[in-house]
Amino acid sequence: MTDKPFSSRAAALVLAVLLALPAPAFAWGRNGHRASARLAESRLTPEAKAAIRAILDEGETLADASTWADEHSRDVPGSASWHYVNVPIDAPRYDDRYCRDNCVVSRLAEFRRILADPTAPGPRRRMALRYVAHLVQDLHQPLHVGDRRDRGGNAVQVTFFDDDSTNLHQVWDSGILRREFRNERAVTAALFEVARRPTSRDWTGGKAEDWADESLAAARNAYLVPGTDRMIRSGERLGREYQDVQIRVVVERLTKAGLRLSEILNADLAPAREAQAPR
Repeated sequence: MTDKPFSSRAAALVLAVLLALPAPAFAWGRNGHRASARLAESRLTPEAKAAIRAILDEGETLADASTWADEHSRDVPGSASWHYVNVPIDAPRYDDRYCRDNCVVSRLAEFRRILADPTAPGPRRRMALRYVAHLVQDLHQPLHVGDRRDRGGNAVQVTFFDDDSTNLHQVWDSGILRREFRNERAVTAALFEVARRPTSRDWTGGKAEDWADESLAAARNAYLVPGTDRMIRSGERLGREYQDVQIRVVVERLTKAGLRLSEILNADLAPAREAQAPR
């Protein structure tokens, strides 16, 4: 007995269901998240490093923690919307009305409050630290903020080099990085190099809302065909020209995420706070 082939009607139904699902949470891929976390770890105070060791599982590094939210997404029901916020690309800036207390901006603030509370139960602080590390990075992914009523580019099917089974969101999540760097070590080296430049000193500070505004501005360009003011449409072919323009943006966004994550952790895990932790 042979299986009956999918009818065109059934295929259309499956596609409609997939397009209705929330945007995938896997921003930056494993290598991007871990590289950005390694940069953050290199900027931590000794006190913050000690606090992180005490909070995480034995042997778990900040790089390990940074991918936990993606790897255990099914274990945290309802968490898909925590990784992004859909801000129209023609909006002037991020606004709380796009969040409704359940997006990457609000969840980052909530997990920071838990992490900064040394009296919070250990398991809660452990999860909070994992999410803080992850969501700071997600917030810096342009298509986890900017949206053209297409789920952050998920509904824009494109051919990226020779891959004709991807979409614009996936190109930004991992396609650009994977095309440029062979492994996590190479991504990490690129981020450290950019972080050493004098201009990177101006990237620290700010609030989550400011970082969302940066990602929104980057998303406007991410939706454009290079060298034009024309929006990328489904069926578009993207290759070397798009890669060369956007890889610089990707590396800069990940570098900024790493630098800012270190500042958050140094502040939220300051010695004065940790001294209040129950023994």
